[in-house]
Amino acid sequence: MFALPHFSSRIVVGVGSSGIAVVGWLFARSIRGFPTDPHLWLPRLVVRSVADIRRLDRIAVVWMGLIAWSVIVTALHFAGLTLEIYSAISWWDLLTHSMSGFGIAALAVITHRDRVAMYGSVWWVVPTIVAIGAGFEVYEFVFKAFWHEWTLQMYVVDTVVDLGMNTLGGTAVTSIVSSYLTALDRPQMRSKSPNHAE
Repeated sequence: MFALPHFSSRIVVGVGSSGIAVVGWLFARSIRGFPTDPHLWLPRLVVRSVADIRRLDRIAVVWMGLIAWSVIVTALHFAGLTLEIYSAISWWDLLTHSMSGFGIAALAVITHRDRVAMYGSVWWVVPTIVAIGAGFEVYEFVFKAFWHEWTLQMYVVDTVVDLGMNTLGGTAVTSIVSSYLTALDRPQMRSKSPNHAE
């Protein structure tokens, strides 16, 4: 009788990724500053990017950079699949996942930058990236076949590394933005030259 690989011991990857996605999402929602109405994030991103790009100022340049970043990551991913680079170059997967986490986090921050500034908090991005990355692993489990011949150990290691690299990319963005917010809040020390006339 034919058995789908989904119902082998490797199901723990699909179930585990689902659990990580749910826990990551719930944790992200509990953090101060988490943007409201997540079902509207994509429309907000589109409306915000179009409005900002039309302004033709520094923020438009940032959006153009993020669009270019997204195109590059997508090209690297599809080149990896089409040309079988993922299996030929061991670090290709690390590159694409870390760049994806970085790009998605940057898009989340710039789309919701007013809220980030209002709350002075951006750490909701990290568990959000974990949840999105884990959701992508569920998608791969359900719809992709590359893992069908892998052992459970290979599949678990690949998934953990993928999630780790996504999270690393997202953490890099979050750390940069958090450092920037901290620098803005730091009181400016005004040095006054002594007045010798008094």
